[in-house]
Amino acid sequence: MDKLDDLRPYRDEEIPAAMKRMAVDPMLKDMVGFAFPGTSVEDVKEKLYNVHSADEFRVAFVQPMLENIVRRSSTDFTFGGHENIKAGQGHLFMSNHRDIVLDGALFQLVLIYAGFQTSEITFGSNLICAPFVEDFGRSNKMYKIMRGGTGRELVRNSHILSEHIHEVVEDGRSIWISQRDGRTKNGDDHTDQGLIKMLTLACVDPAAALERLNIVPFAISYEYESCDALKAREIYAKRRGPYTKAPGEDLKSIITGVKQPKGRIHIQVCPPITAEEIRTLAADEGGNDMLRGVAALIDRRIYEAYRLFGTNYIAYDIKCGTSSYMGNEYTSAERASFETYLEKCAGSVDGDMDELRDILLDIYANPVKNKRACLET
Repeated sequence: MDKLDDLRPYRDEEIPAAMKRMAVDPMLKDMVGFAFPGTSVEDVKEKLYNVHSADEFRVAFVQPMLENIVRRSSTDFTFGGHENIKAGQGHLFMSNHRDIVLDGALFQLVLIYAGFQTSEITFGSNLICAPFVEDFGRSNKMYKIMRGGTGRELVRNSHILSEHIHEVVEDGRSIWISQRDGRTKNGDDHTDQGLIKMLTLACVDPAAALERLNIVPFAISYEYESCDALKAREIYAKRRGPYTKAPGEDLKSIITGVKQPKGRIHIQVCPPITAEEIRTLAADEGGNDMLRGVAALIDRRIYEAYRLFGTNYIAYDIKCGTSSYMGNEYTSAERASFETYLEKCAGSVDGDMDELRDILLDIYANPVKNKRACLET
């Protein structure tokens, strides 16, 4: 119970204390400057002192903050497929993972706009880089996933997470988790089979465990990849040896992802993974093959739903040395503009410009590759 108390979202009676801590935290000033332009820090502090529940926090802070982020860092925010969410039923929402904070957070706007209750959001303990981040997140239904530790601790933490997810969904509430541990850096989204196995740890029958979770995938697409230059830098460095994150690197990625212009953003909710699909995989394959099959089903749903933009088609054509999509998906002027953008991104990173440009092309082209492969099978 002590362990769960350190991981779970705050209860309403714990919210006022969290608000008081955030009100005096130095990070508040930076958050207000971007998320609430034109509002004084003192006014925000006064609002914090008047929040007494998670719902009040969402209405007063989280939703307006997300809407301001969308307004200031994107040109359009759209969504679809919300008819696949069933009112009054708990779901495990699972998506591709491109931005540390925004993937799960922006999905909450979809739920709000579509008239549903918001969900819990999972967040790795390694990313909670300051007390302010933890207080803000856990006041907004964040569930902390413990990362690292000994082998025994990893197994124990996996069981705790599995049990919590089942408890939430079977109680008629919902929770979001990314399809893999850590963001996709190269644009090539794949569901981690180990994550699917973790979801079965709370039940003797793995297939029955997955059926009860009402898994609903969704695809989130950014016209301009979140932290694209930072991701290219990391991939470039990893090709040359072991990569160790610098102090504050995760916080830099969080801030960059929130502030960086992202162009258009689209979230498409996919049809759920059905009990029939899971039972068929269990009967035909079973064991690890069944888990692999469920991961492949989730991948297929996400690839089919992923909204491709001109940036993706341009990168794919450049990689292939063709102009196949020009005219239908983008213009010659848009291609020239995007190539200039790629040069600027590559030039912002120390290293070989040609290799960095090629890494950036992969980031944008891989979603086209995956969607084409999916539609051809």
